[in-house]
Amino acid sequence: TVKLWDPTTMEDKGTLKGHSGIVWGVAWNHDGSLLASASDDKTVKLWDPTTMEEKGTLRGHSGGVLSVTFSPDGSLLASAGGYGDNTVRLWDPRTQEHKGTLRGH
Repeated sequence: TVKLWDPTTMEDKGTLKGHSGIVWGVAWNHDGSLLASASDDKTVKLWDPTTMEEKGTLRGHSGGVLSVTFSPDGSLLASAGGYGDNTVRLWDPRTQEHKGTLRGH
């Protein structure tokens, strides 16, 4: 799960449920309208933080996903796989299309 908090008030804003494994990392896109989460379940999930709805699941890693990050303009999402996967995968967060894989990491 991913817990969302208001950093100003420290108020619990809700919980995003959907991963079946540990969540290792999260990242916000450039305007805060999309949140990505990386999990031990070998997936990246995309979330609408306002509605708390899951917008999609990105699959392709052969091991747990340790981290995610958006490009500064939000047009790409990079996900880094851990031990046994050793790849960085690039995605278009709007279409959820896999754009490429960087191996040997």
